Amino acid sequence: MTLRDLPVFFLDLQTTGAKPETANILEIAWGLSEQNQIRSSLVKQPEDQAVPRRILSLTGIREEELTDSKPISDLFQSLTEEVANRPAVIHFAQFEKPFLTATFEALQITAFPIICTHEIAKRLFPNLPTRGIKGLAGYFGHFSGELKRAASQVEATQVIWKHLIEALEKENILTLAELQDWLQKEVPKKRTKYEYPMPKDKRLSLPDEPGVYRMISQWGEVLYVGKATSLHDRVNSYFRGQKNRDPRKLEMLTQAYDLRVTTTRSPLESALLETDEIKKHNPRYNIVLKTGTRSLTFFSRDFLSMNEIQDELHPIGPFSSTLIFDSILKLNFFLREGVPFDSEMFYDTYESSLLEEGFDIFCARHGLPRTQFHSMRSILALGMIFVKNSHDEEEDDLLQEAEAEESAEDISEEEVIVTADDIADKFERHFKRGAHAYLRARKLTKFLNSNIEYSVAEEGPRYLLSFRNGSLASPEAPSTASILPWEGLGVDTYDRMSVLLSELTKIQNRDGSYELNSL
Repeated sequence: MTLRDLPVFFLDLQTTGAKPETANILEIAWGLSEQNQIRSSLVKQPEDQAVPRRILSLTGIREEELTDSKPISDLFQSLTEEVANRPAVIHFAQFEKPFLTATFEALQITAFPIICTHEIAKRLFPNLPTRGIKGLAGYFGHFSGELKRAASQVEATQVIWKHLIEALEKENILTLAELQDWLQKEVPKKRTKYEYPMPKDKRLSLPDEPGVYRMISQWGEVLYVGKATSLHDRVNSYFRGQKNRDPRKLEMLTQAYDLRVTTTRSPLESALLETDEIKKHNPRYNIVLKTGTRSLTFFSRDFLSMNEIQDELHPIGPFSSTLIFDSILKLNFFLREGVPFDSEMFYDTYESSLLEEGFDIFCARHGLPRTQFHSMRSILALGMIFVKNSHDEEEDDLLQEAEAEESAEDISEEEVIVTADDIADKFERHFKRGAHAYLRARKLTKFLNSNIEYSVAEEGPRYLLSFRNGSLASPEAPSTASILPWEGLGVDTYDRMSVLLSELTKIQNRDGSYELNSL
């Protein structure tokens, strides 16, 4: 019987960890080779073992779904009855085998033979950038998506098996016995040089000009959008070198068959087009500038309430996070209400007495009484003085520090001794951070309705950009400015204005210049 006619079943497991000694099977899916139907089910977990949140996030499984889980004994009984004596086709079976072996032993059932598509691919395609399931399925033209759940991995394995059979036939390997013999004898070849599906001349012919490039799959999906000062140099840089390559990029390049580019007048305009293209296509391999679940935050004038949209009660903004003022808002509340400092005023936990002592040192340094900080206006005013006396490049450092603290998980580390002077320094950083965020929001607002003339070099050509309501427009277009300029605008506009600010700052720092005319 040929491999084409061989009855097999495709199997995938999702687990709560890497090894069966410390983890369990969380989800199982399988499908027969002659059927389109894929069966999948979550596996009931031991009463005393909760599924780690990290695993739920990685797999996309929701807590409420676990209520429909089934005992593993019932699932394996159904599986073994249905598949009979068929071999299982699994991609990267090295992961599944220990869990299957442990389950066979626990349930006292006979193991089924396993064919690993990854082992076959290693021998047939030694120079592919990656042979992981997502990259390999994409290489064969299958829209694999995120491949988080077991059923989608089974579907991808079916596609891979079909194409591997075609490749095996070209090697005159037609039966299961011949395949098993070949796998024993054929040692995986070492990679010599990556072989990419994208035609080489496609990238080598790119112009040495700024622009935006899009990596395209066989099925026309935009996998990735990027910007470049030189399209030729940037795109070709993806295809150089063998060592220490980013696995995510290699996975993307394994699926990229085509390339679409748009040239622009300058790197600034490349960056503006990039953020819009990312919003338009939502490429799987882009990380930043995607809308996702992000939203904006606007505050009331006294900063006591917030809203996701700008309205008459919440005109202050926009801000990318609700937490950007969190620490100084807490400080303002504690001082205003005369209550002890909360130990969780900052993202780390400190004794309330240490926070009080640190704040007294902070006040003494600057010759200010505590009553100076009973309003957010006075806190921001002092923060702006700090900003005025600091280096310009400190802004990005402070805002990046804020984002890192907001997204940090609890990690057990060696204890660091924090003094009251350290706390005083922290108060100053948080005052600066709040002022930077406030000033940045005002800058972004000025760009919404403006004409900007810029030059990337001192002696270079000058270009004109016009924005109306945060979008590119004709210079002759009337202004749409209002007392609520961000009303009806969202993350896409915020990102566009943020990119504009970032690129104009770069131009200024590199001997270029710009003139802003806010309307």
